[in-house]
Amino acid sequence: MIEILNVIEKEIILLGKTHMVIGIAASLAVTHPRNISEIILAVGGGALGALISDIDVETSASRQYADKITMFSLLAVLTVIVLDKFFNIEVINKIMRGSNYERIIIGIFLFMGVCAFGREKPHRTFMHSFLAMLLLSIAINFIWKKVVIYFVVGFLSHLIIDIFNKRKVQIFYPFKERIALGWFCADGLANNVFFIAGSVAIAAEIVLFIIRFINI
Repeated sequence: MIEILNVIEKEIILLGKTHMVIGIAASLAVTHPRNISEIILAVGGGALGALISDIDVETSASRQYADKITMFSLLAVLTVIVLDKFFNIEVINKIMRGSNYERIIIGIFLFMGVCAFGREKPHRTFMHSFLAMLLLSIAINFIWKKVVIYFVVGFLSHLIIDIFNKRKVQIFYPFKERIALGWFCADGLANNVFFIAGSVAIAAEIVLFIIRFINI
């Protein structure tokens, strides 16, 4: 049992950065941001969606990793507020135009409730399912519906990568059926390949955005 938990811990730590990079790359590639505000949303929403599933990790060291995910989420929100303040990207105003305080409070509590429930479930079960994605997306929709697409793309990127792995994923939770293609291990060559590919894709999307911006 201890050996299994150690393997899980190693997978979480090794794949964390890869999940984030792939989530951001997928979000940028699918949505093709048209301005700085949309790039910020694509990066933040894609990263959050790609990382949030792993709050269900099971070891003490991995719990610390999960806490880092929570801190990243808070840091992302703080970053948006700072950028809004100093660069006048009007994110806060856009949120309030598409929502209200009651909806935002409901969304935050729903998001936190889903995460609290998922945190106590075994790894790669509820938090790695379409049900969790749906509930979290509903919560985000209450807060700011424009972010939902970026979050969903990031979340799906996490599920897809994990399905390629050898450890099965319960994506149809609460049904017990699990899926795994078993093509590679989390700590193998594929992890580095995905990380490099994601990083290159992000750079390419940024370059394409600059080119589009210059041609406007």
